[in-house]
Amino acid sequence: MNRQLTAIMFADLVGYTAVMQEDENRARANRERNREALVSRVGENHGKILQFYGDGALSTFQSAIHGVEAAIAIQTDLQAPPAVPVRIGLHTGDIIHDEEGVFGDGVNLAARVQALAVPGGILISERVYEDVKNQRGIETQSLGSFALKNVKRPMEIWAVTNQGMAVPDPRDMGSRPSQPTNSIAVLPFMNMSSDPENEFFSDGITEEILNSLTRINGLQVTARTSSFAFKGRNEDIRAIAEELGVATVLEGSVRRSGDRVRITAQLINAKDGYHLFSETYDRELLNIFETQDEIANTIASELQSCFQPATAVVEEPAPEVHVHDTDRPSAPGVPEGTGPGQIGHHFHDTEAYTEFLKGVHQFHQWTPESSRAAIRHFDESIRLDPTCALPYSGKATAYTFLAALGQMHGSVAYPKARESALKALDLEEATGASHAAMATVHFFYDWDFRKAYEHFQKALTLSPGAAGIRKLYAMYLMAIGDLEAAEEELHWATQMDPLSPSIRTALGEVLIHGRRFDEAERELQRVLELDPEFRAAREALGWAYLAQGKFQKGLHELEEINRRTSDPFKVIPHRIWALAGLGREQEARRLFSLLEERREREPEISLEIDFAVAHLALGETDKMFDYLEASVDERLGMMVFLNSSLAWEGLRSHPRFQALVEKVGIPAGTADIT
Repeated sequence: MNRQLTAIMFADLVGYTAVMQEDENRARANRERNREALVSRVGENHGKILQFYGDGALSTFQSAIHGVEAAIAIQTDLQAPPAVPVRIGLHTGDIIHDEEGVFGDGVNLAARVQALAVPGGILISERVYEDVKNQRGIETQSLGSFALKNVKRPMEIWAVTNQGMAVPDPRDMGSRPSQPTNSIAVLPFMNMSSDPENEFFSDGITEEILNSLTRINGLQVTARTSSFAFKGRNEDIRAIAEELGVATVLEGSVRRSGDRVRITAQLINAKDGYHLFSETYDRELLNIFETQDEIANTIASELQSCFQPATAVVEEPAPEVHVHDTDRPSAPGVPEGTGPGQIGHHFHDTEAYTEFLKGVHQFHQWTPESSRAAIRHFDESIRLDPTCALPYSGKATAYTFLAALGQMHGSVAYPKARESALKALDLEEATGASHAAMATVHFFYDWDFRKAYEHFQKALTLSPGAAGIRKLYAMYLMAIGDLEAAEEELHWATQMDPLSPSIRTALGEVLIHGRRFDEAERELQRVLELDPEFRAAREALGWAYLAQGKFQKGLHELEEINRRTSDPFKVIPHRIWALAGLGREQEARRLFSLLEERREREPEISLEIDFAVAHLALGETDKMFDYLEASVDERLGMMVFLNSSLAWEGLRSHPRFQALVEKVGIPAGTADIT
């Protein structure tokens, strides 16, 4: 694999198919001139054509300046009579090129920029503009900021305005940012049937509508985790919209009787409470999944007109530049780290689907106990429908989570995780969830940061709107020390799934590692307001206090975990740290006996990291290193955070610590992944 952070150029021959139908010879001549210009100008500007795709090409350059200069030369060549209509877009970002093709977030974004251009024109992203703005011979003009599909914030787009270059009218370029009708939350449709078993069908309808709406370019769709948080809660629509940060809310009901089903749907403007859309659908129920899919697509199609002023940012689909479909819609609300297309299309058995959703719910609790429960549900889903990749992906991620925390020995958990991830890839290779599962195995167990990065990029390419994958990738970025990029990913994920406790907790942890404690505390307190039982947030909050020397406040939060779980074995090393900080060393040392007792009672878990943290709290560095080295020898997944965790901050210059970092192979940022 060859990874680059580079300038990316898309050049697309416009209207080739239409010309081919009218004049085949002229169409072929246009394509040949286009290719000749590309080969000549890309080469002389230190670039490389990575792939021709029908009537266009993807190229990379050593610098953005070289890329823009090549683009100007290409357009100048092609405007000589008879002119060849080509549009060009450039962006600077991440790209991966291997034997399977070209992919990565940078590729997708460059394609979006190119799709906004007009024939004879060159558009560049704000990143490219920053590199070329002071370059003589390159003239530019800002066209304003635009909401690109699956891009978190509006991006400023610039046109190259050298003589002869076509410049689009910004009013014709699609969505501008902050359109009031550009966001929606789909509340769980109410089951109006007498049989409570039909709850599955009504939830399925909601799922499919969510998935179908993600196809509308420029429309921000709140993820399932957040929208389903309001299930069964009779709250004011405007209050719900404000909490979820959306302008519109879709609600509805499902009434099923025998082989007939009636579905109602209403789209409500959150600002004034008026109905923008209201419809009733009567259908004969022959196949559950087909009916769900058909109604969802019908509703999404009819709703699209409500969002027309804020959609169609990219009028044509991004070109195919790799083996996968970059525009495949992603499903909100699947297990953290997954993001497939329409879930109903993956399953053939309703009970298997139900078990999968139960596994999703359990895994979202983000505790060892709930992860074990999730695995049981995923196993049952697999038993009922062994042809679906999603439960295999969920199972792989859950096993990896348990092993990374030391809650299951890696020799037991990781082979199961790898087997499940490989099975998911075998069943549905072109699914983001499958690649995300494989990425976590490479990351937490193999410590193969290059392969993990490759699979994360594939997952993000396939499912750019999956908040869970963004969260997992942020953990990867945190491990290699790129806290700014990790925070960006998590802000993006929280926009898609604002009420997800695990995503917001991860954001809090990144802020802690960046020593932005006040912001971290606010984020974690918000999580606990949403869910006081979300243990990971309380543990992170306790650690934030300890890192600031607020030992009493930290101890209070940690002991609250013991109180709520009625389990004295929880967060022992953190409590030892707090007690030592308060000068209560004798009490701290007594907690060591609890650690020893836990090791005897629960031989299936690994406590080396716990002992390491505890000894460090008491200043026993040599013993701490002994346990830390044992953790590396056992390949405990949390060792990937050696360089980023505040716990080890004062030890990084120690030769034994440096040897451990080298053994794990932690790169110093994405630039070191080759």
